[in-house]
Amino acid sequence: MRGQKAFTLVELLVVIAIIAILMAILMPALRAAREQAKKTVCSAHVRGLMLSMRMYVDDNDGKTYDSPNQGLWDNAWQNPPRVIKYPPDDGMAYWGIAYYPYAKNKKIFSCPSAKRVDDWPEWGSPWGRQAQKYFEYCSYGLNDYITDKKIDHEFKHHAEVIAFQDHIEQRLDGIDSDMFCIGPGNSVNIPQWRPSSQGGWGFVDSYWSGDQWHDTVQECFRHRGVSMTSWLDGHVSEIKETTGEDIPPRWYTGK
Repeated sequence: MRGQKAFTLVELLVVIAIIAILMAILMPALRAAREQAKKTVCSAHVRGLMLSMRMYVDDNDGKTYDSPNQGLWDNAWQNPPRVIKYPPDDGMAYWGIAYYPYAKNKKIFSCPSAKRVDDWPEWGSPWGRQAQKYFEYCSYGLNDYITDKKIDHEFKHHAEVIAFQDHIEQRLDGIDSDMFCIGPGNSVNIPQWRPSSQGGWGFVDSYWSGDQWHDTVQECFRHRGVSMTSWLDGHVSEIKETTGEDIPPRWYTGK
């Protein structure tokens, strides 16, 4: 009788080694391709946000909405759990609520690469580790300088004024704290979100005292060191991670 042929242990080990090498080669490429896809989606989202704002402006005497500085769509985080959607002028409302009727799709307010939003801690808060889920559709920062403005009259160069961008905070209302340019008296940008070791203010709130325990700056440049940014004229560009020297304040102020 003929003996049955089979793989030897050495042959199996060689095959396994080859597969491991191929996986090691392919995985970085697959991760890069996945991140590129997320960046493309993010770019489409911020472009869609600008179109939504433009439609709102056209229907409201050329003026943008005076959005609150919070990040909630509803009161699902409160007790009792009866969900009540916030109107756009509620003090707890997310700025996107005013533009949602024109966006029609809540998903465009969410970046697929976002991991954290604002300074809500993952522990220590009344709702604990579940806090972040309420901010899933609050991934982009709105430039405060363009709120409650007749943008076509007050800004001459729309291609040079930021509208929305990847950011850990929902409303960028401090040129000296949470914008990409270096504000007066600072040596670095975004000091509100940097630890003191980087020239920032550290991170202190009612639940935590001391420096940040998470890297908040990376949420501003979440696409492998790039922030996807939409401008008033509707175009989208990448802003590479920066400490602010190359970002002029006029990109926010328009002046």
